[in-house]
Amino acid sequence: MKLEQLTFTRYIAALSVVFFHYGAQIFPANIPWLNPILAAGPIAVSYFYVLSGFIMAIAYYRPDNTASFKSGRYWLARFARIYPIYVLALLLMIGAKINGAGSDALTVSLSLSMLQAWVPGYPLTLNAPGWSISVEMFFYLCFPLLMLVVKRHHLPWLTLGMAGLWLVTQILHTSLLNTAGYQAFSPLHDFIYYHPVMHLSTFLMGFVAGVWLRLGKFQYFAQAGINTISLIAVLSVTLLLLAWRETFISTTGIAVDYTNGLIAPLFISLIVLLAINTSALRDWLSHQWLVLLGEASFSLYILQKPLHGIYESLVGRWLDTSSASYFYLFIILLTVAAIVSFQWIETPFRRFINAFGSSSDKSGEDRHRKGRLT
Repeated sequence: MKLEQLTFTRYIAALSVVFFHYGAQIFPANIPWLNPILAAGPIAVSYFYVLSGFIMAIAYYRPDNTASFKSGRYWLARFARIYPIYVLALLLMIGAKINGAGSDALTVSLSLSMLQAWVPGYPLTLNAPGWSISVEMFFYLCFPLLMLVVKRHHLPWLTLGMAGLWLVTQILHTSLLNTAGYQAFSPLHDFIYYHPVMHLSTFLMGFVAGVWLRLGKFQYFAQAGINTISLIAVLSVTLLLLAWRETFISTTGIAVDYTNGLIAPLFISLIVLLAINTSALRDWLSHQWLVLLGEASFSLYILQKPLHGIYESLVGRWLDTSSASYFYLFIILLTVAAIVSFQWIETPFRRFINAFGSSSDKSGEDRHRKGRLT
């Protein structure tokens, strides 16, 4: 099942993260009501998690259970997908911080092993965007168990458990965020914003929806008129909630955040509606150039910090670093670098690593055939 119409949305989400880090004060993100939408970086990471669970369910789950889940191939594919570029970004940051703060053995070890999100004080060390990959690795660990659960026909219970975990996560997050002892970048802050368990419900939500889609449960919303109206409604509500969050906080005095999946139900609704869309919108989003941008989004996301450091040292002396031209030139160069990275680093390394899995499976099949013949 090809869902290329979803791929470009990854680029939009990654771009939101870049705006959050480097362009929050640049037009049009400096317009107050647009800023929460264009620079919604941490919330975009939540979208990544929902989409990840959904895509992995589509890729691996088969309703008839005819396709066996090969754990060796699975782990190799996950490693090949993220680790080469992840390590490249780390090496660039380690080189930039050599003999300085953030280059100690513990920091480097936690980042290389993708465990930094589990330890308070370390999620944002070295390459800050890498904390989300640490969380994603936890999801990868959980995935074989989730596949086993649905294979044994426990999907309704998994759906109920997902909803319960999502509710508990939101109550816990909001409660801790509003405690008197909460401080930014404290151990409590690191727990509620970066700890993998606090994000698990978003991945589960995507996974469950992907399985239900595989079972053909959303066909009613595939009808052209219903799909279009639903897409407009979901997108409108999502944008309004992003734009009105600060107004809600100032009016009620209650701190709320969307980073742990508070609006994940809207995200998964948007993803499902796009996945089953059959209109011209699907064709437009599936254009090869938009798909290429989406495929390069991981490189754009994980390389943004080291490449920004290089860009700043080379271009910062010639352009005003607070100007729009400085930021948008960086966006262009970062996008080009991400495409080059995807085509000449990510893809070759992924194919090279996955080739080991293919050769291993083939040799195993050959041994099995020989065993039967003898």
